[in-house]
Amino acid sequence: MIRTFGRMLRRYALAVAGGVLVLTVAMLAMFVGVVAYYADKYQENVRYSAQQVAGALEQTPDGYRLNSDHTTQEWLYGYEWAMLLDEQGTVVWQYHLPDQLDHAYTVTEVASFTRWYLADYPVFCWITENGLLVLGRTPGTMFRYSFYSYTELFQGIYRGIVPTLLAIVALVVAGCMVFSWRGAKALTGVARGLDTLAAGGAVQLPTVGFTAEVARKLNQTSARLQRQNEIIAKRDAARTDWIAGVSHDIRTPLALIFGYAEQLEQDPALPSDQRNKAAAIRVQGQTIRHLIEDLNLTSKLQYNAQPLRRAPIHAGELLRRIVTDFCNSGVGETCTLDFDLDPLAERLVLDADASLLGRAFTNLLGNSARHNPGCAITVHARREETTLAVAVADTGSGYPPAVLAVLEGNCLSGTQPHVLGLHIVEQIVKAHGGQVQFGQNTPHGARTVVRLPLAEEPNSEKQ
Repeated sequence: MIRTFGRMLRRYALAVAGGVLVLTVAMLAMFVGVVAYYADKYQENVRYSAQQVAGALEQTPDGYRLNSDHTTQEWLYGYEWAMLLDEQGTVVWQYHLPDQLDHAYTVTEVASFTRWYLADYPVFCWITENGLLVLGRTPGTMFRYSFYSYTELFQGIYRGIVPTLLAIVALVVAGCMVFSWRGAKALTGVARGLDTLAAGGAVQLPTVGFTAEVARKLNQTSARLQRQNEIIAKRDAARTDWIAGVSHDIRTPLALIFGYAEQLEQDPALPSDQRNKAAAIRVQGQTIRHLIEDLNLTSKLQYNAQPLRRAPIHAGELLRRIVTDFCNSGVGETCTLDFDLDPLAERLVLDADASLLGRAFTNLLGNSARHNPGCAITVHARREETTLAVAVADTGSGYPPAVLAVLEGNCLSGTQPHVLGLHIVEQIVKAHGGQVQFGQNTPHGARTVVRLPLAEEPNSEKQ
């Protein structure tokens, strides 16, 4: 999370620097473009400069005129008027000169209009051998401003412009870095808060700066999650205590039920139907005991309260023991069981809690026997690369769709089916790092595949 914020801030700083650079280049390009456009535009307003017109002006016996290379209108294209002043300020030649300007000029007047304007006309002057040539442009189309300054000042500006630009760039970069550092510091705290919140811890961030609103929301979320966690912890503790209490308190009544039911079942003085009822009471009592044990076990597995007593064990030895214990338990007396162990899987080693795995496979076998009396059960074990795959199948009615939906995690409306025993199988296999796949058998029946990771064989076995 912190690295993500760091990348974001670096991108932001680079984006700001790039934006400033692009803006500067764009402004310079716009300035150069505008100057070039208008320079070219107004350059077309006159065809010849004052120097060129002065060079074309020549003296004849009849007075002054422009040479015959072009007509007078062509030479003075773009100018409103023109005049030539002699050394005494007298107009000795003129072209379209307004009446109010057709008079002699003093030295003061000449000095004035050569720097500024002549009666609001912007003028251009050029000194010739015959006098001063004055060309007038249309009022309002141009402006003139004469100024003076010290050479040392311009030299200082020239020498200081590069350091000044570098200083401005440095200030911009420093500003970006300071802002990025402050932003990174604030966002780093938010990132740590998110990491702590994701890990389930409590968060109390300072609500200052531009991340104040985000910090306030995180604090509120943390407080709400803590309250919810406390409620859930109390509820789970109450549930665990209740299950443990029920499991403990029901042992004595069940022991009495088993004892009296077994006595009645074996009493020859009772009629056979009465002894059968006593046997049914004993079997149902065993069912209740298994349900209570399953409930207690699933609660412990859910909260990791059931310790796993792992030890290396051969797959063949474990599976044979499980199948033998099931056959001797009397649960599957009405069913047939076929055990098929692949020779490659015989000496595979599992790092497992043999008791818990036995409980998982016993639940699968018992589920087939109880729900499908008279069916054929098969247990097939084989190796699949780095796992041991054990398939338990039967020829019964198969898993109801509602049961498969619940096992796959799909929520269904209405009454939920009883899947406690199968859920325990999932929990035990998952605790061993394995997987369970529930499905239907072909052509009919239920089929469950349990895949367990293999362990390294002991050195003695390898030799």
